[in-house]
Amino acid sequence: MAKIIKFPTPEERKKKALHDHNEKLRKSSDGLPPTLKESYEAAQGASDECVEMTQEMLSYMEHVIQDGVLSDWKIFEGMEFRNEAYPESKDMFVLVNIFNAMLNRYLGLPHDLHREMDRLHLKIKKTAEQNEQLREKMEQMEIFFDPEFDLDGDDDDNN
Repeated sequence: MAKIIKFPTPEERKKKALHDHNEKLRKSSDGLPPTLKESYEAAQGASDECVEMTQEMLSYMEHVIQDGVLSDWKIFEGMEFRNEAYPESKDMFVLVNIFNAMLNRYLGLPHDLHREMDRLHLKIKKTAEQNEQLREKMEQMEIFFDPEFDLDGDDDDNN
């Protein structure tokens, strides 16, 4: 009978990485924290994993948009995400870098975009609140259209 290979979940991978790190500390002869070089290597490994995940996310987004998985509107199938001559490519460049920065933040790694992301978060929340207030005002308004002229075909209802 064939063996079933179980792939570890992200939580299991995190637990294993933490366990391995703690084992390495425990086995060190002096019991001191890792050296600067070991810390750098760990941070670099985590950063590399974030980049790999980000590249995979870009490939996934290309697939679900260009292959019509998310929408049956054929117009999206022509989007160019990897050619900077197209505006959607510039947008995707921003999105994948924000995604990478989010992964880095989750791991506690600093990223140059974190401050800008925090500012953007506040701006988006403010815009959403303003839009909600405007929507509420629009719902309270009564708008009537009473033209001062006759439209051709107004007498069609009488026949």
